[in-house]
Amino acid sequence: MRQLRRLSVVLVAALVAVPGRADAAEGWTPLEEAGGHSLAVALGDGTTALVSVGGPDEATIYDQRRAADGTLGPATAVLTVSRADYCRPVDAATAIGNYAVAVECQTRTGLEDPPTTLVELVWTGDDGWVWQVHRTSSLGTVDYSPQGQFALFTSNSEYGRPHHVTSFNPDLGWRDVERREVGPSGDRIIGAIDDEGDVVVLRGAGFEDEPGYWFGGRLRVESYDYGSRRWTTKLTRRYPDGGISPSSIDLAAGRITATLVRSRSTGRLNGRDAKVLVLSGRPSAPRSWSPAGWSPDVLTSSAATTQDGLSVVSWQAVVGRRTAKPWFATWTPRQAEPVVSDLEWRTTLTNAARSGRAMDLSVTADGHGAITWVRHRQGADHASVAGASFRVDADGRLSEQVDVTWVRPAGVTVAVTAAVGASSVTLGRIARSYVETPEVSYSLGP
Repeated sequence: MRQLRRLSVVLVAALVAVPGRADAAEGWTPLEEAGGHSLAVALGDGTTALVSVGGPDEATIYDQRRAADGTLGPATAVLTVSRADYCRPVDAATAIGNYAVAVECQTRTGLEDPPTTLVELVWTGDDGWVWQVHRTSSLGTVDYSPQGQFALFTSNSEYGRPHHVTSFNPDLGWRDVERREVGPSGDRIIGAIDDEGDVVVLRGAGFEDEPGYWFGGRLRVESYDYGSRRWTTKLTRRYPDGGISPSSIDLAAGRITATLVRSRSTGRLNGRDAKVLVLSGRPSAPRSWSPAGWSPDVLTSSAATTQDGLSVVSWQAVVGRRTAKPWFATWTPRQAEPVVSDLEWRTTLTNAARSGRAMDLSVTADGHGAITWVRHRQGADHASVAGASFRVDADGRLSEQVDVTWVRPAGVTVAVTAAVGASSVTLGRIARSYVETPEVSYSLGP
């Protein structure tokens, strides 16, 4: 909010272009290098999980732990994904020391554009790892219920096959529910889960029939009751001259926060208009908000809900044709609309930014959060990364903020995970040819 706005101003003034340098308040560790396309996940008990891939075809998934004192344990192979190669950990969620991670691989078919194999893994503590593999499916979302009772994965079908809504509980095991695509052009699905195993999903659709002309825009909110195994449609909205693409959703205390990208027809070649759409409230009657203006695109957005019913969101939208700006907002149940802060740093449209990986936000149900975003100037060899851990109160005020900055090679990607009392930031890189480099660095914060 205001604190993050001031933070962005301070960082702009304080940056010094020294590659790999960190300017951090006490509490953030120096950047540590890791290989294998690693993803660092803070677990909240002082330990950090490093999930990576390796092997001849990069199809073996490894787990390594970093202790609170900085000691690294051995990298242990979890599984080798059959008929797959070029695996990458893409997202993770954590609660009460357990965590879930999604890994996407290329299915080995010999095709130039192979389908995706999705591996869903859950660390259960004493019982170790469990997993499921979905062929021809890509990740929608991965989530953990606020008190760590259930993990959830949603996956989007390829080649017209059903979507999957897959949950895991240590005592009840896996439950995989299929959801058929809706509409002639299909749809995209994301979801979140509570500690009873009940799920809320968002489904969005819309297609560009001709350049600049969008049709069939549709938003649907559905709920799944774990006990009765019944689905209920909570909300349906239509956008006949546009499209809806769900981005992020979180569920706590019976309330959802979600971000979606709404597109509209312009009639112009390469003339897409888009804006973020924020939903906040009960699944059957959420409030909605969007910025007044449209932009050429919304690159990424994140959503979180606290146990107090507070909604916390961030997004990065294209400004003009060459740059994108980051935004941050909080929305209490009593406010008519969210309080929005312009984080001011702009980035050029690097491959990392275009892929939606130049900004990230994570907030736990108890209000502990972390955020990162990137600034890159045209023609510069390096980019600046800003980050902060913080606590957000029920009224949307931020406290306990600890700031950090790094300077990294251009094309830097960011991923952040917040746990109770801990945060982790993973910095990767996408080269100009859209190839991800296997070397990453990570830092741990309060």
